[in-house]
Amino acid sequence: MVQFLIVLHTLVSILLIFAILMQSGQGGLNSMLSGTANSMLGSTGANDFMTKLTTWLGITFIGLAILIGALSGNKTLNSSSIIQQDAISNAVENDIVEEYALPSGNLIPEATSDTSTE
Repeated sequence: MVQFLIVLHTLVSILLIFAILMQSGQGGLNSMLSGTANSMLGSTGANDFMTKLTTWLGITFIGLAILIGALSGNKTLNSSSIIQQDAISNAVENDIVEEYALPSGNLIPEATSDTSTE
């Protein structure tokens, strides 16, 4: 379904580009085609038709973009971040080694009483 919508979105985008270039203005593709659109639909009919076509293609383009984004989004309800999900999926259970155990016994050496001064 999403692949079909992506293909349709691509076709609409190509048509939208062509419709924008066909708009009369400061040249455009219409002048490059010797005014073919003007001769088929009349001078004002072509402009109105191209304006409406561009509007509807633009609305369709944006609607398809929103629809594709909604359908291809992540469906999980988990609100954790991608980094947290990766850490959970790669977690390895390691035994904790008691490497830093406190030494037993007296930590401070006893002072020796050497009072001989020579």
